Amino acid sequence: MDNKNSGKSGLISLIVFALIIFVSVKLLPALAKVLLIVLGIVVVLIVVLIVLIIVFSVKKPKEKENKSDNASMLDNGRAVLLELRKLTMRVKNYQVRSKSNEICTVTGKILSTVKNQPENISDVRQFLNYYLPTIEKILRKYIMLEESGVPADEVINNTASCLSEIKVALDRQYENLFEDDKLDLSVEMETLKIACKRDGLLVDEDFNFQKGDNNNPLEL
Repeated sequence: MDNKNSGKSGLISLIVFALIIFVSVKLLPALAKVLLIVLGIVVVLIVVLIVLIIVFSVKKPKEKENKSDNASMLDNGRAVLLELRKLTMRVKNYQVRSKSNEICTVTGKILSTVKNQPENISDVRQFLNYYLPTIEKILRKYIMLEESGVPADEVINNTASCLSEIKVALDRQYENLFEDDKLDLSVEMETLKIACKRDGLLVDEDFNFQKGDNNNPLEL
């Protein structure tokens, strides 16, 4: 409402200003030139202001929407993890229950990491939206079969093997969240070593040390 009133006021001001210029052109040509310059500046400022208002009005809702989506994904992930832990407690077979527990543990680590580093949310989007719910479905179906007395050794072994492979995949997913940190650490160490060599504080021989009868190179 305020934006509409401001727009109307600005339009009325421009019309009034245009009338003043028209009258000035007829009566005071010199003054009219000055007013035309001022009018040009005012118009440019108004256009810039309008563009900025449009940009920010479009950008802010998108930012809020993205934050809301990310929070929703994390909430859903935590809810699925809670359900996985409940299901795991119902599993009778030790091998399957053990693998399911391991999956819950690494899943908790992933969710905790993303909560503390929300910039990594895009890296686990597939994990949160597909992998985690699918793991829950697999475990739920296995429990249904187990409680019905149907599952044979083949079903148990296949489920345990599947969960074991999923655990390996989730471990890699977790490790990938720290790839940038590992790269930053490597760069920092290399930069420090180069700086020390440049300043004459270290030479190549300083990166070797004696330990027992073995010569072990110490590389940064």
